[in-house]
Amino acid sequence: MKNIRSAALLPLFLFAALLFSGVPAAARADLPAKGALKAQAAQALIDSLDKNLVIIDVRTPGEFSQGHVPGALSLPVEELPARLEEVPMDKPVLFVCRTGRRASYAYEMIRKARPAQQALWYLDGAPEYRADGAYMFH
Repeated sequence: MKNIRSAALLPLFLFAALLFSGVPAAARADLPAKGALKAQAAQALIDSLDKNLVIIDVRTPGEFSQGHVPGALSLPVEELPARLEEVPMDKPVLFVCRTGRRASYAYEMIRKARPAQQALWYLDGAPEYRADGAYMFH
């Protein structure tokens, strides 16, 4: 009986290991609850996870070309249903757009497609992109 319980728990442990494999242990303890993040919380997440966080910009390619968070991937929300596999399951993900509306749509799409994915957020705010490549969330 004990072996059966252990075997049943193995997939759960493997999933947890896969989900957080790219996140340092110290950062995992400080992760906010999944969902909407205001400007300050989103910036803190970016600062704490650095390269371990995947930032997905769901604006149009034209908007993306006018400025974006350095290192962000461009994946327009209109294309997301056909490109779900491009949203990683093994790394924390933050969606951004111009106002937070499209980012919230993207978040909901992924949340419904992958209810177990925990490290998932969207910026509930408005980014400002500067000509020098800097950005600020409001």
